[in-house]
Amino acid sequence: MEEPRNRHMPHSDTAVVPGIGMARVRNAPGLALLLVAIALAGLVYGAATTPSFLTPFNLGVVVRAAAFVGIMAVGLTFVTISGNFFLLSVTEIAALSSIIFAFSVNQQLGIVAVLVLTLGTAAVLGAAQGAVIGLGANPIVVTLAFGSVIFGVAAYFSDAQMILVSRPNPFEWLGAGLTFGVPNVTWVFLLIAAAGELVLKRTTFGRRIYLSGDNRATATAIGNRAFAMAVQVCSIAALAGGLVGILFSAQMSAGYVNHFTGAMGASGSLTLNAIAAVMIGGTAIAGGAGSALRSAAGAIFIALIDNMMVLRGYETGPRILFVGLVIVVSVAAYSVIKKARR
Repeated sequence: MEEPRNRHMPHSDTAVVPGIGMARVRNAPGLALLLVAIALAGLVYGAATTPSFLTPFNLGVVVRAAAFVGIMAVGLTFVTISGNFFLLSVTEIAALSSIIFAFSVNQQLGIVAVLVLTLGTAAVLGAAQGAVIGLGANPIVVTLAFGSVIFGVAAYFSDAQMILVSRPNPFEWLGAGLTFGVPNVTWVFLLIAAAGELVLKRTTFGRRIYLSGDNRATATAIGNRAFAMAVQVCSIAALAGGLVGILFSAQMSAGYVNHFTGAMGASGSLTLNAIAAVMIGGTAIAGGAGSALRSAAGAIFIALIDNMMVLRGYETGPRILFVGLVIVVSVAAYSVIKKARR
């Protein structure tokens, strides 16, 4: 059996945590440059072949379309870096959150109460899944099962009907308003991406997340419990899903369980698009390496390509095919690189 790395290092957070995963961190600039190169190639191709692609208006549409997928991708990045793969129920959490949000606003509960109830429910659902995963259950099976339960609850309590949000309400500005000519949803996306990167790269908690995915044995040796980590990162991802549910429902002035199937930027499941964004951003599927900003950039890249395909008249099928190929190629590339480094 392979011995844990850094086994002679002292059992203290300050001695171990700041230096974790340095071999993987050094590879981050290369991954970022590759992403930039691919995005630039897409821009050049789009500008050369697609009319009106590079207009300020259309690029604004692209970033706005990327916002919902990007917020969710940032949350999923925490889960993946920690070595817990993905929270596959995140779309269903967004769906339930949109229903809770609509009910709460219609009951005139007030801004704070609406946010606490909606995001609190999302966090509890994420924590529950993290607890089961932390006990050793398979993350894919657990989160898929929870997703079915969550969607069923949302559909039952809403009768699978659209719930119109009473207007005016204080959330309209957040969902559909502009600040300095930029959609507020875009500002939220950018702030979430920056905050996620700050937490991952500049806090002890963030370093513990990297350590958990990079070397579980070392993480356990310094008291970084797998159970607590799974609960925390799944709660973060669920909060991102809850926020997406709020933002989209505020934008549409309605809560609906089927909002998030094929309605968010690139065609197909919102979860699938968010996973593709995380993979494009270079996050290691086995954990230990990744970046919230690169995941956000991955979401913009997906929205960029999807927008170009729409302008060129592609139907839903090819667009979903593209997202699937992105995930397959990203996972394959990671596997090849991992083997080459051994």
